[in-house]
Amino acid sequence: MKAVFYTADVLSWVDDLGGVPWPLLPIANRPLLDYWLETCADLNIGHVQVILGEGADQVEKYIGSGTRWGVEIQYSFARATERPLDYLKATSDRWQEGLLFISGPFFLRRMAGYDPVAFQSMDACCNGCLGQAQFLFGKNGDEVKKLLDETPKTECGLEKIHVEPYVIGGMSAYFDLNMNMVAGEFSRYVTAGFSDTDGSSVGYNVLTPPSAILNPPVIIGNDCRVCAMSTVGPNAVVADHVIVDSSTTLSNCLILCDTYIGQNLEIDHKIVAGNRLISPEDGTVVEIDDSWVVARNRPHMRTEDLLRYVVLWFMALALALVQLVPFLLLYPLVRLSRIGEYRRELFHDPRVGYVKLPVFYKTENRRSLVYSLFRMGSLDRFPWLLLALRGRLFVCGQPPMRHPQDDETIRQLPRYYPAVFSYADYCKDSDLLSDSLWYAHIRSLFEDVKILIKSLLHRFFRAGR
Repeated sequence: MKAVFYTADVLSWVDDLGGVPWPLLPIANRPLLDYWLETCADLNIGHVQVILGEGADQVEKYIGSGTRWGVEIQYSFARATERPLDYLKATSDRWQEGLLFISGPFFLRRMAGYDPVAFQSMDACCNGCLGQAQFLFGKNGDEVKKLLDETPKTECGLEKIHVEPYVIGGMSAYFDLNMNMVAGEFSRYVTAGFSDTDGSSVGYNVLTPPSAILNPPVIIGNDCRVCAMSTVGPNAVVADHVIVDSSTTLSNCLILCDTYIGQNLEIDHKIVAGNRLISPEDGTVVEIDDSWVVARNRPHMRTEDLLRYVVLWFMALALALVQLVPFLLLYPLVRLSRIGEYRRELFHDPRVGYVKLPVFYKTENRRSLVYSLFRMGSLDRFPWLLLALRGRLFVCGQPPMRHPQDDETIRQLPRYYPAVFSYADYCKDSDLLSDSLWYAHIRSLFEDVKILIKSLLHRFFRAGR
């Protein structure tokens, strides 16, 4: 038997949860895909084809070769004009030994009477919504063909083995599922961490002082810290790498990965993702600008990131030393000639929410030798270089995103690296979103050095034009 997972659907409501693609949405601190692959293990499925769409690099990085689940993974990309059922029908010769197909945010919710052995005896069945197949199971080619030839129905045989076909159709359904899991349903799945009779599950490296209270039931991920006088629970799901500061109470809430929760807060019936506070009923999102209230934790720096940071820091230092004297000489002349000046504008910041940066503007549309020399040496970026040396900006990366002009763009970025130099400094037909997405995907030391060299050369030879 083989499995096909279709992950190319587009779900706009997931964007508010911090850029994670929907196949990796954490449910009781485990990605949705993990539950699908666990089902493959229950059915002794050895080969899985994953059809990728948006967020493909993150999905592929998480699954890898599939050895963790004892399966062999094959990846492919969805065609824009092809529906999942069309693909299955065109490749029907591959499913002669049976097929398990899952598409969209479909969760196999195990009920109280569920028995893993029941999967082995499950009858052929399908489940769909609005004519779109979301689940299909057949033990042989004849069963699969018969199901493919029929219009997907809302009825299916999963209930016979005490499994509810749960479609995560929005923020409310996603929140309710996590609350049901922490209320006791998570024990019906393979769970990581320590599970006790009080209905709690705690991962590794979780620091809790004696004055902190874990009020069951709770689910807490790995590498978390709960500070003094804080209370977590009841019915709180806390993901990995979360810091809960002192005298804070969390109840009936979902805290996603890499989130800092400030002091003296009471969070109830909310989803918190970085600096975003989300109401699960209607999906209302409130972005908190104050990083002392809620914020996104910075992830641990990897070896290649550390190497990139060190090399680029010294290159920025060398460039700043070269620019120091020319800047001190030319900038006063630029101001005296009234041809240019710095203005402070509000930009997005990955650590504190928002920050004001000095932006150089040419104030008069006339030729000036002083202005040309100022631009030739990229002296207009000298203040940004100083910020890069302080760790407030990257040397090379994405253009800093303005607020509120670029709010929609930054919501679509999986990672944000505001930098002194970017593709826009030497690419004539630069597109802000496309270039930013590409850089987040291809980011490397070689790419950063290339951006720096090309930007300096291009700006020098353009001589301020």
